[in-house]
Amino acid sequence: MNFKIKKEPIECNNKEDIREQIDSIDKEIILLFAKRFEYVSEIVKYKNNPESVVASDRKNLVITQRGNWADELGLDRKTFENIYKCLIDNNIEKELEIFEQRK
Repeated sequence: MNFKIKKEPIECNNKEDIREQIDSIDKEIILLFAKRFEYVSEIVKYKNNPESVVASDRKNLVITQRGNWADELGLDRKTFENIYKCLIDNNIEKELEIFEQRK
């Protein structure tokens, strides 16, 4: 994936320019989430029971860490913690499905 910003925010001349850049960035984000999910699907091979799929300690660590990363960049910590909580909860559901199919 070669993400390239076509225009910096200051270089945009109108709303359409800005919206085009936002759409481009959002598409890249979705592509990255898709790649992330490939790893999520693969990790199930290394999990031995439903508790290891849920991995509460890891889940909490990831959510907190992503909140910290957002905070360091001046973004709203809570927003990104919520995004990752939603993402991880969904991934756990998918992992449990894969785990059950594997039996």
